[in-house]
Amino acid sequence: MPIAPSSDTVTLSLGSSSVVVALKGATVISYQHAGQERLFLSSKADIRTSDPNAIRGGVPICWPVFGPPPADNALYAKLKQHGFARTSVWKFDESQSKSSEEEVKAVFTLQPTEQIRAVWSLPFRLTYTVHLLPYSLRLSLNVQNPTDAVASLPFQALLHAYFRLPEGVLPPQTLVSPLENLAYNDKVTGEQKVNESRKVVDVDGPKGEVDRVYFRAPDELTIAYKGRTDSVKVTKNNLPDAVLWNPGPEKGKTIKDMHENGVESYICLEPGLTEPFQYLEAGESWHGDMEISFA
Repeated sequence: MPIAPSSDTVTLSLGSSSVVVALKGATVISYQHAGQERLFLSSKADIRTSDPNAIRGGVPICWPVFGPPPADNALYAKLKQHGFARTSVWKFDESQSKSSEEEVKAVFTLQPTEQIRAVWSLPFRLTYTVHLLPYSLRLSLNVQNPTDAVASLPFQALLHAYFRLPEGVLPPQTLVSPLENLAYNDKVTGEQKVNESRKVVDVDGPKGEVDRVYFRAPDELTIAYKGRTDSVKVTKNNLPDAVLWNPGPEKGKTIKDMHENGVESYICLEPGLTEPFQYLEAGESWHGDMEISFA
């Protein structure tokens, strides 16, 4: 079966590739390509829809905010970090999901529920499409402000991808490019709008921690590894920024849903729309996507 739904997940299969999407958060929790798992998932992650916590790993969706919600606006007062999309249970739209020899496509939707209305007052419709292609994985997020809305819809959006590192490769041996001459905010040091002088950025910082938001990053980014020839290409569209993150060994020990030494097995490279907020008027929509491929 190219598309196989279950109570908590939907599995897509195409040739030797497969993708598993958890209904909680519409989080892609596995991407098997060329016989290898390409995404990281903590062994302590709980993918069940009955569990209220975000899934640690895969590709969580940060919406309608990235990071801590703004403290100076009542609209965001009840939101938790990264918003509610990654913890809400999405609906699998079987009627819009299709398969062929060229593509397997699964569509997921999220609209206000009683639980969401308790923390977010504005109407919206999110549509998330997972495209499994012969040589890549494309993830597409669409945001709509309904035609009968009485207010504009402000939001940030980010696809929080956890990339599994090859066996024997640690985060400091991982190289991301091209980020040269980009302005970035460093959440570890607190520096704002720093200029990146390096052509290739290694994923290393104080005590191993890296947490940077690069603004207006190129739409093609590459993850490479010291001493190896294989690489990952991340192509993004209408997601202008890119977050580079790994908590490092010391801070990683404080993450409750992370297995021992798990932070040494991944880096996060996250296409996003972080600054400024996007505003949609009634009847307007927005679309952003990322594609993962390999060399």
